[in-house]
Amino acid sequence: MKKIITSFFLFCSVLLTSFAQAKKADPNFKPALSSPIPVIKITSKSGSIDFVTKPVAKLVTDARATWGDERSDPAPFYEECSVTVIDSEKNEAISNADAKVKVRGNWTTTYDKKPLRIRFNEEQSLLGMNSNAKNRDWVLLTSYKDWSFSRDITGLYIAKMLCPGYVSDFNLAEVYINDKYFGVYVVAELQEVAKNRINITQPAKGYKGTDIGYLIEYDYYHYAEKNNFTIKYENPVTDINGESINPPEKVGYTIKSKITNDAQKTFVSNYLSNVWKICYEAAYNNNLLEFDSTYTKLIKSKAPNAYVCISKVIDINSLITAYILSELVCDPDLYYSSFYMTADFGPKGDKKLHFEAPWDFDSTMGNKNFCADGNGLYAAVKQWDVNHQEQIYCNPWMMVFVNSDWFNKAVLDRWHAFQANKPLDKIIANIDYISTNYQANFAADQKVWKNIGKNALIGNELCKASAACKNQQKAAARLKAWLTARFAYLDKTW
Repeated sequence: MKKIITSFFLFCSVLLTSFAQAKKADPNFKPALSSPIPVIKITSKSGSIDFVTKPVAKLVTDARATWGDERSDPAPFYEECSVTVIDSEKNEAISNADAKVKVRGNWTTTYDKKPLRIRFNEEQSLLGMNSNAKNRDWVLLTSYKDWSFSRDITGLYIAKMLCPGYVSDFNLAEVYINDKYFGVYVVAELQEVAKNRINITQPAKGYKGTDIGYLIEYDYYHYAEKNNFTIKYENPVTDINGESINPPEKVGYTIKSKITNDAQKTFVSNYLSNVWKICYEAAYNNNLLEFDSTYTKLIKSKAPNAYVCISKVIDINSLITAYILSELVCDPDLYYSSFYMTADFGPKGDKKLHFEAPWDFDSTMGNKNFCADGNGLYAAVKQWDVNHQEQIYCNPWMMVFVNSDWFNKAVLDRWHAFQANKPLDKIIANIDYISTNYQANFAADQKVWKNIGKNALIGNELCKASAACKNQQKAAARLKAWLTARFAYLDKTW
């Protein structure tokens, strides 16, 4: 990597850097849910609600067109609004703050109840999340296909207790738009680079150096993004069941952090490709490689073994916990999208690949036809497409080391340490809290959307057991039973 110029003038113009210590897992994390439920009121300055009812993600519209479905839904757009937030103590925590609001997401934008993004004109803290850290951008998730209203919260809760690095905080709130009741939403932080979120080095305006931080998503939809790239994996990997698969190159990568030029894109795509080569060669050929001083070329490593070799380029703790989390929740999107990694080449970055910012749990934990009974290993296997027609997918980063002794020992050790704090008891108690305290709110939500028990509204995505649930309480009971079975299976296996 190029030497960082240390003169005061150039240094000040180069970087806007966040130096806070990396966050650690917190086995004693406690959700900030409270009763009565908070309220978020959004009022559009135009008086229209079209901005939250009509838009569909452009990539979805384009995909539909290839099937002959020529719809003319508008793409999501920001609407000028004011936002008021009433906390659980009935205090106006935010009063008529100026903001822009739009529909967010991909396939979830096709549902009647659409997820939203709020961008305040000025930074705001929201419902005490993330220790009252102020940010402009916040997210409202619908739980439209998760009738328990608990999977996004549970996935993030587990990650808070298990995973190092950034994990979004969360809450529940009722939302009104132009005084019209829109129901219950999960409130979360936006997955973004920021001092109190994904804390990696940001480039100053116009800075062209490659010594910055990069947030990358493993992303089937990369083709719809400007800053995307793919990796040539070259060789198949073997899953935990002994079956071989070529990692699909059509699932590429999107750079989600700010970059200012093509040189940065070229650098990080070359870096990730070489990290993959280091991983593969160490795991499959015992050929130990490492980066040269520029982080652009590979040389023979002097590391004594594969573990030490890998630990030079990957944060092992984040790798192991990302695998355990993926195995625990059985996320169908693991093979497609919402799988994030970072690498920081700034002054205080360690230049390693970190797996952090887990996201998007509404399809997990047996909600769809993937690991519906809670049994079987999941995160490092050859996987089916969403329609169960072709077994052609995998997440290469979760699979590459699963047949390595050092990896499996690390997984066992970390799982046992995690289990020592009895996380399942805490998770079940949190789901019970939601079901007990918000029944009137869920009933009000259903008066508007009437979606629970109607699998057809979401393209029959749910498995038979989830689709059979007729109310939030039954869906929550189904989720608790699945989690109990899943923890028991992993205890038996690990």
